[in-house]
Amino acid sequence: MSLKQKTISGIGWNGAGNVARQVLQVITMVVMARFLSPEAFGVYAILMVFVTFMNVIASMGTSQVIIYMDNPSQRMLSSIFYFNIAIGIVLFALLFFLAWPIADFFENKELVHLLQIIGLIFIISALSLVQKTLLEKTLFFKRVITLETMALAIGSAAGITAAVWGLGIYSLLIAALAKPAIFSMGLWLNSHWRPSLLFSFADIKYIWKYSFHLTGFSFINYFSRQADDFLIGKFIGSSALGMYSVAYKIMLYPLENTSRVLIRVMFPAFSQVKRDNVRFKNGYVKSIIFIALITFPVMMGLLAVSETFVAVLLGDKWEGMATLIMILAPIGMIQSIVTTVGSIYTAKGTTGLMFKIGSANAVVTVASFAVGLPYGVHGVAVAYAIANVIMLYPNLKFAWHQIDLGVLEGIGKLSPFLISSLVMSAAVYFQGTWLSGIGLTQFAILPMQVITGALIYFGILMLLYRNLVLGLLNELRSKKPQTEPSL
Repeated sequence: MSLKQKTISGIGWNGAGNVARQVLQVITMVVMARFLSPEAFGVYAILMVFVTFMNVIASMGTSQVIIYMDNPSQRMLSSIFYFNIAIGIVLFALLFFLAWPIADFFENKELVHLLQIIGLIFIISALSLVQKTLLEKTLFFKRVITLETMALAIGSAAGITAAVWGLGIYSLLIAALAKPAIFSMGLWLNSHWRPSLLFSFADIKYIWKYSFHLTGFSFINYFSRQADDFLIGKFIGSSALGMYSVAYKIMLYPLENTSRVLIRVMFPAFSQVKRDNVRFKNGYVKSIIFIALITFPVMMGLLAVSETFVAVLLGDKWEGMATLIMILAPIGMIQSIVTTVGSIYTAKGTTGLMFKIGSANAVVTVASFAVGLPYGVHGVAVAYAIANVIMLYPNLKFAWHQIDLGVLEGIGKLSPFLISSLVMSAAVYFQGTWLSGIGLTQFAILPMQVITGALIYFGILMLLYRNLVLGLLNELRSKKPQTEPSL
């Protein structure tokens, strides 16, 4: 099977799996929002600030190193396996003992036991990192996606059951721990690779430069993405944080289920053509076009229906979240493209430059949060939007230059989807206003807006950009079945 066929197959499996996972996540969030308070989600968001931070150290960029290297040896893989487990144990112990001062800082004693429990996730996740990465390196995503979806379904069911039984915040922890535990067990049962009794400090030292810069980037990227949660939780309150974090998650759903679907396949695919800029550029441009085709209308449509969306799916107690979604939706559209540049840096091995650009992003983003904080949670959201606009050009320029892609050239490729999405969003917004004015309920208005938005968006594309759309569809023609690798 050719690289193109393997890539399309990987995208197909990732796409199918992410559709299933997105449905599960939306259902889980909606159901839990009915049984849990915004404060519970706010406390959980505080936990995730520290879990996400420590996850940066937990992986140390080792999975990317495995994919980047042409032929990692069994000793190298075994060394990475034991190294990851050791890091996981250290992080669990660190969070266990830091739980008390963290709880004192947030003036919430309940955080002590919650932090100590959630810390188990580091050990659980480390147990199957190598197996998962080897499957992704060979672009065989069928097994990985199947196991991930099953783990999410079982973990979500466990969390919902716990929420219905009245376990409160602990239901979120049950779901968070069950998913990686089930996934790790599934990978061990379905992967042929096993670690040997081999460990080499020389191998860890060999990969250190690549992984150090990547970890450094992930470390500062954590601050640029989590500082808002930290500041809101400390200075505005857990209820406001709960509102903001759920709105942020809603904004991320399309991003996680389109851009990251492709990125997950793009990195191992691009690593195989990292020295051929013509193939690299062509493949990358096709990837961001597919992303824009989906994320641009979803985010602009979400902006247009935000008030109805919140009222129908979450209820009256979440009413203030509609404005946050309107502010964050355009950010999701921008980030759906900017997020992809990481696959260029990692495939090219330029993680040092990636670290420098990430540092600039962190400074601008955290500074904007500080400026917006006095104006409340909406001020923070607006500041975040401004920071994303400021850093858009440098984020694209330094990455795209490596594959001979100009910023204006790249944006030009995306303009049909931007124009169609903006027109669609305006039409859907005014439709909602008119339907509300004639007395229709929000439960009736929302599906009508969704249908109208889809018809207008694809209608504009077929009317003005027919050849482009047909060309995209041709890229998804039938392919040969992919055989399983021997790992």
